[in-house]
Amino acid sequence: MTTVDKARTYLSRYWGHGDFRPMQGDIISSILDGRDTVALLPTGGGKSVCFQIPALMLEGLTLVISPLIALMNDQVASLKANGIKAGCIHSNLHYKEIERLLDTAQYGHLKLLYISPERLQSRDFVLRLDALPISLLVIDEAHCVSMWGYDFRPSYLEITEVRNRLPAVATIALTATATPQVLVDIVGKLGMKDASIFRQSFLRPNLKFGVLKVEDKRAKVLKLAKTIIGVKIIYVRTRRGTKDLSTLLLRNGLKAQHYHAGLSVEERDAHEQAFINGKIDVMVATNAFGMGIDKADVRLVVHCDVPENLEAYYQEAGRAGRDGVESYAILLYQASDLKRLWHQFEQSFPTFKEIRRVYQALGNFLRLAVGSGAGETYDFDLLNFAKQYRFDMRSAWSALKVMEQSGWFVLSEGVFKPATLRVIVDREVLYDYQLRNRQKEPLIQALLRLYQGILQDLVPIRLQQLSSFLNIPIVAVQQNLSELQQDGILEYFPKNDTGRIMLIHPRTTSENLTIDESLLNFRKERRKEGIDSMLRYIDVASCRQKYLSTYFGEKNPVDCGICDNCRKKRGTAKTKKKLPNLKQAILQKLGSSPASIKELCDAFTKHSDFEILDALQWLVDEEMVFRSEQLISLSNINE
Repeated sequence: MTTVDKARTYLSRYWGHGDFRPMQGDIISSILDGRDTVALLPTGGGKSVCFQIPALMLEGLTLVISPLIALMNDQVASLKANGIKAGCIHSNLHYKEIERLLDTAQYGHLKLLYISPERLQSRDFVLRLDALPISLLVIDEAHCVSMWGYDFRPSYLEITEVRNRLPAVATIALTATATPQVLVDIVGKLGMKDASIFRQSFLRPNLKFGVLKVEDKRAKVLKLAKTIIGVKIIYVRTRRGTKDLSTLLLRNGLKAQHYHAGLSVEERDAHEQAFINGKIDVMVATNAFGMGIDKADVRLVVHCDVPENLEAYYQEAGRAGRDGVESYAILLYQASDLKRLWHQFEQSFPTFKEIRRVYQALGNFLRLAVGSGAGETYDFDLLNFAKQYRFDMRSAWSALKVMEQSGWFVLSEGVFKPATLRVIVDREVLYDYQLRNRQKEPLIQALLRLYQGILQDLVPIRLQQLSSFLNIPIVAVQQNLSELQQDGILEYFPKNDTGRIMLIHPRTTSENLTIDESLLNFRKERRKEGIDSMLRYIDVASCRQKYLSTYFGEKNPVDCGICDNCRKKRGTAKTKKKLPNLKQAILQKLGSSPASIKELCDAFTKHSDFEILDALQWLVDEEMVFRSEQLISLSNINE
């Protein structure tokens, strides 16, 4: 039995699949041969199986470095559900739980241990790794190691030391989106020698990319959602937008749900499961949704806002049509979106004076003396910090991110996820509720007084502020907010994990704070290039998939033939002359009953199959008919 044949038995036993997807078997063979390996597999390519099966086949422990806590938790839960012993260590765990997991791994009772890269900045933690029986090192989201990448994380640079401490252990680096520069940087930064590099083509022959400039995005989303049959993901920029748009879709007869990082863990899990199990048709979400979601039959992905770079866009759009069936990836935009992108770009790079001011305030906020704090972890509430020192939230966030990327400290994901709240009844109903529930009146009045806009929008709130204002314990505030939500008075999204900051260096004076100006300018230029590439994608007149493939370094890509630009160019003059009569004939036939493509081709033998398909595509694009996997039917959408 060959190595791949043996690996296939594990695939069948634990995942229920009969055979590997393209390149998976070759990647697994490379790992089991002890070679350093880089796998560049687009979204849906099955990256996790490429290291999880070798983890089961090898003796000892597989150490997986992954940047997203939610993704780690999801993968570990999935592995445990399949009877595989796995665990994860991240900033939200108590140190006793971390020690317990390390002991379990040391004594051979785990096959996979996931850790966040920030753990590698703790010297004691790295030393503890020496006692673990590590047989394979996995770097997920490997583009984070590259300053050329769109999501550079300084903590990933610490992986080099781990590699040096494990010279005989094979390493696999995985990513879904990497330009040629990023790929070279991954190999160099990780010190890989004679690495086997596997790259899948970025061309998706079943995925129809398109870009639409629209005046009313909500109306267009509604039409697309009703016209295209099957499961859909709608990406929006704001948490409030997810709720508002999903409500609109629900009111128009679609089974929709919303998703964002501000939801509780229980709500996120419930919404994910409803999506995976087919209980809803449309998920309206921020970019917090999708990573690790195993749903191959998504037929439509719509972006209602322009992403900051092509890497993020391609990864999210690529969640459509992973089963190979015809699907759509549509980007909607307005002129205001482009202005917003450049405004956010400017806000993301504060002045050195502002960075030093935020650093000085941070030391005071944490009550640190100069020279102290190195290696220590502290609870950190970004909203409270910004309020206390009167910083604009986005400016404070941007300054903190610059300092984090310069290696001064590490921020947990929870730092950027404050509790949020919105009153969902009108003033009259709210007044009546207070009359009938006098014990809730002080909290309601405090909310109205402290948080402007709470009657219209989701607003970040501070539990500590409410606790001090009302002179009651925080747990009592939380309990009362939950009860108000149960009574249908408000939407309350608790902070789903504690924000923490781990200091890498001792506190210094703000004058001695060093920020690598050349590195900051380098990151700024990379961000600008990302936006420029995204805007060129919007404006390009040639094949969109060819543009994407070229961007990601594919050699001599061909036109896809199915994107909006390719379809515009495809018809000949002769075909265009015939189309009006043919389109009308098709509409008349469909008026009596739906028909398959074969039935339509048989009915109009005077026309070539190409002409019929071209006419059908025009009718689909104009939303006059819709196409399921089997039949063509008249659309019930009125323009």
